[in-house]
Amino acid sequence: MPKRPPVIRDKDTIEFRLTEQSESRLPFVFVETLDEATLAERSLRVYEEAARDRRLIHVLNRSTDGILGTAMVQPSSDGKRPLRAEVGGLAVHPGARGFGIASHLFKVMMVYAVKESGRDQPDEQYIGHVVEGNVASIAAVLGAGFRSTGIVELHRNDIDAGIDHLIPEGGSFVRMESFAFDRAALDGLILDLWRFVREQQGVIARSDPAGDVRITLDFSHIISPGYLDAESARIGSSRGKTP
Repeated sequence: MPKRPPVIRDKDTIEFRLTEQSESRLPFVFVETLDEATLAERSLRVYEEAARDRRLIHVLNRSTDGILGTAMVQPSSDGKRPLRAEVGGLAVHPGARGFGIASHLFKVMMVYAVKESGRDQPDEQYIGHVVEGNVASIAAVLGAGFRSTGIVELHRNDIDAGIDHLIPEGGSFVRMESFAFDRAALDGLILDLWRFVREQQGVIARSDPAGDVRITLDFSHIISPGYLDAESARIGSSRGKTP
């Protein structure tokens, strides 16, 4: 079998982009092709709706134009108050793991969703579910300002996503860890992103057998450096110190 080229190479630039509604099939096909056993299955309609609401993000390798990941804030479908938006659909290509892309993706997504998307409602609750034992996804969620709310039993139709493949044979539900976003964590997320952009210049590295691979993460299409500068100054002023 011929050896496939790596999806990420040294000095590549990896971009986070808001997905246009006309592009929503791209992350949908990416997730379908990835076929991760721990991911709930979402229809193309869900991707289209998240893109319409400017709450769907995809990760692109600028050097190859290949999609490396995606995540979304899935709008509430029941119309009840308070609104409950499902945060999920997190998928990162196996060849792009180990850089912390998922962690940065979730932070960017939550800062944008709450502060900049124009879709946030004051009483909106952001919740997430992760299959028990999915350590990497749990770490990304907790690092993005979510707190654990315990173990829940999800049945079919409890969320707008297919979970049949996750339910044990003969069972009627799957046990998942549940999370809720803590709005008080927003300032900390903004400062984390500011430090990453201004102090680390957006560069992260992964140690591979052939040597370190250094990449640049660019999410300025979603959150500009100028916005982070202004917000970090505001936060520093409110705390009586610089960030």
